[in-house]
Amino acid sequence: MSDFDPIIQNPLGPPYQPQVAILGLIPTVRVDVPICIILIIFFLAAAALNGFIFIRNKAAGHKFFPSTVLVGFCTTRIIALSLRIAWATQPWNVKLDIAATIFAAAGVVLLFALNILFAHRLLRGLHPNLGWNPFVGYFFLFLYFYIAVCLLCAVVATVVSFYTLDLVYLNRCHLVQLFSSTSLAVLAFAPFLIVAGALLYPGLRRPEPFGYGSLSTKALLVLATAFLLTMGAAYRCAVNFAVRPALFPGWWHHKACYYVFNYDLELIVVFTYALMRFDMRFHVPDGACKPGDYRKGQYKYHRVSNLTVTRRHGRHGRNRISVEEVEEARYTTYTSRRSERSGVIRGLSEIDDCRDSSYLSAYFRSSRGSSYDSHGSNSYDSSSQSYTNTRSGESEEIMAERIREWERRSRGRSRRKRDGHHHRHHHHHHGRKHSHHRKNRKK
Repeated sequence: MSDFDPIIQNPLGPPYQPQVAILGLIPTVRVDVPICIILIIFFLAAAALNGFIFIRNKAAGHKFFPSTVLVGFCTTRIIALSLRIAWATQPWNVKLDIAATIFAAAGVVLLFALNILFAHRLLRGLHPNLGWNPFVGYFFLFLYFYIAVCLLCAVVATVVSFYTLDLVYLNRCHLVQLFSSTSLAVLAFAPFLIVAGALLYPGLRRPEPFGYGSLSTKALLVLATAFLLTMGAAYRCAVNFAVRPALFPGWWHHKACYYVFNYDLELIVVFTYALMRFDMRFHVPDGACKPGDYRKGQYKYHRVSNLTVTRRHGRHGRNRISVEEVEEARYTTYTSRRSERSGVIRGLSEIDDCRDSSYLSAYFRSSRGSSYDSHGSNSYDSSSQSYTNTRSGESEEIMAERIREWERRSRGRSRRKRDGHHHRHHHHHHGRKHSHHRKNRKK
């Protein structure tokens, strides 16, 4: 124990103080209370952020329930830290120790389940023929069930170990804790293996993107969060294997390791998901149940910036537009603007042939600078200045009419060039035939 940890005497009856060193040791007011208060503030901010995202999405008709899962996770962490503060003020109260330990172990499994859910969606997007297979769906359901079983085993073994001093029962509880902690570490690493395998395995059919952003960004997000969660789960598993007496704890039992590998890593994961807008990246259409369903809602996620839009109806207040209507309108505007830009580019490429006009020659000298070297800098400056003044004084209708006139001229000039080339080629070939006949006659 550290210098600040109180020496607790075992009470006469159950529940008893733990006989081995526990993770984080017994909390103290001087060290643990300030740390817990700071962490509570961060988890409150994370819960408020995810709650705000969920409420705003719901108002816009955008359903994404994993945001509520993160709110629930932050709530469990706030409760666990509050119980740890209460335990620091009453270190003899073993029931507070039991409650704080249970809530600390119960919260992180929500993040494991979320990562497995996102890995399943990525597998369906990268390999639709494999991800939508019923047996693969049963496998992921088994993983969710296995998480619940491991959590139940860990809670039961922890509670029983506080209510007995029999070494046989304590040894059995320790074996159950080893099984549950090892299984949870494997489950935390499972999304990493699933996503990495899906990225490396060659697909049999074209991937189906879903939500906002690329599939590679989603994969990197899941890989990074799975790695962080695996670090925390592996640390807790290693602590269960490295048992020490309560009076001689190891360095891995101390408070710095406890807060860093548990709460700090989880805060990074929660804020990473929220700030990277996982509510838009991992959103799938409602009722998706077969290959091709993910692609149906993909058109809604072209450069999405806002989730809600309000429109006024006179003096009757505001009505909210659903996010589907907003994104469909934005996508239509996006495609129409692209078609307009491509039409202008085609028109300018055809204008390139009409260099005989003085107006166009001044334009090309001022914009491209292809012929100003031969005319001198003075002519270049005067031509560019005249073009700027002319262009600023003309209206949009006159410019559109001139562009149409240039297109007609370019078509006529290209047609005349083509006909002239064919005519010259015909005369050249005909002249060669006559000269050849004259040479034969002379011979």
